[in-house]
Amino acid sequence: MSSAFEKTIFEDPTLNVIHLLNSISNENPEAISLASGRPDDEQCDPSLIDKGLASYTRYVADTEQSVATLLCQYGKTAGIINEIIAEHLQRDEGIKILNPESIVVCMGFQEAATLTLLSIFEGGGILLVPDPVFSGITGIAKLLKIKIVPVPMNTFLDPSALRKVAEDLEARGENIKALYAISDFSNPTGDSLSYEDRKALLALANEKNFFILEDNAYSYFRYEGDKIPSMKSIDSRRVFLLGSFSKSIFPGLRMGYLVAPEGAGVMSFSSRLCKAKSLITVNTPALCQAVVGGLLIKNNYSLKALNQPRVLSYTKKRNCMIDCLEREFPLKADSRKNVTWNHPAGGFFINVQLPFSFEYFEMCECAKHFKVIVFPTSLFSLTNEAVTQVRLSFSNATESEIKQAIGRLRAYIEFRMQ
Repeated sequence: MSSAFEKTIFEDPTLNVIHLLNSISNENPEAISLASGRPDDEQCDPSLIDKGLASYTRYVADTEQSVATLLCQYGKTAGIINEIIAEHLQRDEGIKILNPESIVVCMGFQEAATLTLLSIFEGGGILLVPDPVFSGITGIAKLLKIKIVPVPMNTFLDPSALRKVAEDLEARGENIKALYAISDFSNPTGDSLSYEDRKALLALANEKNFFILEDNAYSYFRYEGDKIPSMKSIDSRRVFLLGSFSKSIFPGLRMGYLVAPEGAGVMSFSSRLCKAKSLITVNTPALCQAVVGGLLIKNNYSLKALNQPRVLSYTKKRNCMIDCLEREFPLKADSRKNVTWNHPAGGFFINVQLPFSFEYFEMCECAKHFKVIVFPTSLFSLTNEAVTQVRLSFSNATESEIKQAIGRLRAYIEFRMQ
């Protein structure tokens, strides 16, 4: 029984992506890594911890609450900075929170997604995901035995094609309960939903009676073009907003949140979410909440100014990577031998199309012999659609490392094309 369980659950490749990324880096310490999606080490400022905590302590001192009780005792299951996050979302995202109790403060995105899936999928149903897709959401869904239907990214980004997928599932008697989407600069491909796409997706969710899980991890990191309103700000009734401070402050806090659907006639999910959380983590660490809450207060409830240096730095890195790709991979007359890439308007990733398959073996070969680690996009796919693609991350590499790494990648590709 134990052996069968391990083979069906914990040997699933979807559950192994983050571990695999760490392993390949540890095994090849001399290699330059363009594989990790972590924020820039140089932009992680530990002084923010003391600043945030001091700011929150001053904030509490002006109330009748006890700082000792708030920070040292078990706290409210839903969180202690819900009102602060509500003001923050109004300020930065234009999201009007009707009731702060619709917010649950979580230990990062992973807990937010887990609680949301638990609250929605009682009694079965289907989760629609784009493919390829961030493995965190699909890994959790598989652990919870939720049926996942992957939708190729080109179909997912086409409202009429996505509607056809939903209608076909409905015709077969399937019950779509939720759809997951990173609205801005998805992981791993860097794709975004246009404003019209977002409205069409909301209309489809209302018509077919399913929820949207909107992940906004990269919303601050737009390098060109105007900000597009989140689906949550357009129509809250069908949207669970899954937020994280890992990119906008730093990952070590392990701080995130979820905002349940709100509006006239909308079912309240607060009780379900809190009951699930009380059995998983009891409550989110008050000290981490205090740091985030204090930083939000100190910065007038906005993280835009705090992230402006990061946006400028990441813009330069993205441009550097694209310049290097253009220099190392000029177009050839034979299109079958071309290396091509997208030009995302933000986020941390560029998705590259190769003229051959690049999977786990090729990743190891490239890392070991050419000293550059790039991550196969296929490891984020449930359909094997992306076997000729690689995800390049520029967020935690210097411009010098990016230049060296793209040169080494070119050498590997030339080796493979011989």
